[in-house]
Amino acid sequence: MALGKGEFAKRSDNGTIPSGKIPTKMEREEVRSEDSGPADFERAIVSAGYGKFNYLLLLAVLPASFSSIFSSSAMSYVLPSAECDLQLTMFDKGLLNSMAFVGMICTVFFWGYVTDMFGRKKIMFYGYLLTGLLSVATCFSHRSWLLITFKFFDGMIISGPYAALMSYLAEIHNEAHRSRSYMWLGVFFSLGNISLPCIAWLIIPQKWYITFLSETKIEINSWRVFLAICSLPEFLACIALFAFPESPRFLILKGRHDEALSVFKKIYSLNTGKDPDTYPIKSLENEYSVESCGERIQDKLKNCWKRIKPLFLRSNIFRLILISMVQLGATIGSNSLRLWLPQLFAMIESYKSTLMKDDSQVSGLQPTFCYMLGQEKSHYNSTQYINEMMHNSTTICVPAELNSRVFINSIVIAVTSVIGYTIAGSLITVVGKRKLMAICFVVAAACCASLYWAEDTNGILGLSSVFVAMTSIGGATVINVIVDNFPTYLRTMAVSTTMMMGRIGAVIGNLLFPVLFNLSCLGPFVMIGSASLVSALLVVILPRKPTQGDKPKDIV
Repeated sequence: MALGKGEFAKRSDNGTIPSGKIPTKMEREEVRSEDSGPADFERAIVSAGYGKFNYLLLLAVLPASFSSIFSSSAMSYVLPSAECDLQLTMFDKGLLNSMAFVGMICTVFFWGYVTDMFGRKKIMFYGYLLTGLLSVATCFSHRSWLLITFKFFDGMIISGPYAALMSYLAEIHNEAHRSRSYMWLGVFFSLGNISLPCIAWLIIPQKWYITFLSETKIEINSWRVFLAICSLPEFLACIALFAFPESPRFLILKGRHDEALSVFKKIYSLNTGKDPDTYPIKSLENEYSVESCGERIQDKLKNCWKRIKPLFLRSNIFRLILISMVQLGATIGSNSLRLWLPQLFAMIESYKSTLMKDDSQVSGLQPTFCYMLGQEKSHYNSTQYINEMMHNSTTICVPAELNSRVFINSIVIAVTSVIGYTIAGSLITVVGKRKLMAICFVVAAACCASLYWAEDTNGILGLSSVFVAMTSIGGATVINVIVDNFPTYLRTMAVSTTMMMGRIGAVIGNLLFPVLFNLSCLGPFVMIGSASLVSALLVVILPRKPTQGDKPKDIV
């Protein structure tokens, strides 16, 4: 690569810039990349460049990110339609919304160990393949317990390839492009949240029939077709990621330097279009550690304890507990109400189309959100009671109505969250992380309280959209707070612990929601609003970012 014309483009015999000239940043990086001697990972990946390989990887990550969203959220659109087919109670619906998170919690540490042992590529390939097969299996569930079981195993397995994908993105990019890759991942997650209700809108309201030779029509439940379509991103991710090499960082840590160097050459050749043999790095530094990569489980557990032991020091454990409780409160709100909103909107539409015209108490008035939900719930319970008393087994179950309004509302909520993230990204440097989180949780609590008395349908949608956006932004900002409060060598474990608490919050919220709702419509809103307020309070008492003198030193 020429640096310019004349003397500026000349190099001395040892590859340095001629004296008297001030090299640019690009020239300094090029000189370092051509220095003789073994290179560390960062210099090797910088020398491989950034280009076609990275763009293709982002394209492969798109279905992988969609699969994570579909796995945890698709069931919320299925519940109203599958209510009669599977004889679902409100608590069954809570179980279905939370089972994926329960599976994730059970395997949170297992997948980290397996990924470090077998590599990122194998876990991504087989993980997405098995998850896709489980998603297809859910389509054939004819009992509620069978569907609940499949969703549990789906959550257990999907957390493995997701964790491997996070590590792979960090280990295939240099430091300058690592943050950008995660930014794109966030964009893909937002697109997944928007596309899911769009797909549900196209599929679930439909009815398909197959006619055989006997001219007998067999109805295919649309929600089963919807679940089958939601499994496609998992198979696409499996195929797409199989085409990529193993993480070179993983290979280096395992002592497989020749394989790692071969991966760097492939990336270099694809990015630059040059022959792989022209890759400037000829050898890699030995970062292999027998202690860290030993095969004995006892050694791994011992070394793992050495790494996380400082997390339980008095100053660190207090911060970790506070931050984890903030995440717990955030997800109790966001992941419970968000997943229940399609069901609640369906109940409102069902009330308006069947009960509202005969309801004398609301003649000429606009009923409140909770009044409509309460009337629809009472109607459903009374119908069930009459059928049980009369032993009427032939009564036709009528599922909640899923008209266009239900799906449009879900799309609006997803788009509002994307807009909220965009605005928050600009405000976080101006307002500050702590203030932004506190404001988000206070606004979310106010929206939740207002929902109880909301009357206009558009007002209900607006309050729901703002609530989901605020709790999601507050929960996402927790990761930034962890970076400020923990040294580098403890951040991964702190993030893992906080994410696990978030998933526990999702389980608690989704299981308590139907229980409290059956007692009173006010119950779920008290739970969610209180969780948001407690999170805001914990943010206020959270210790401030340590100063440079107080900040713990990173340990190599």
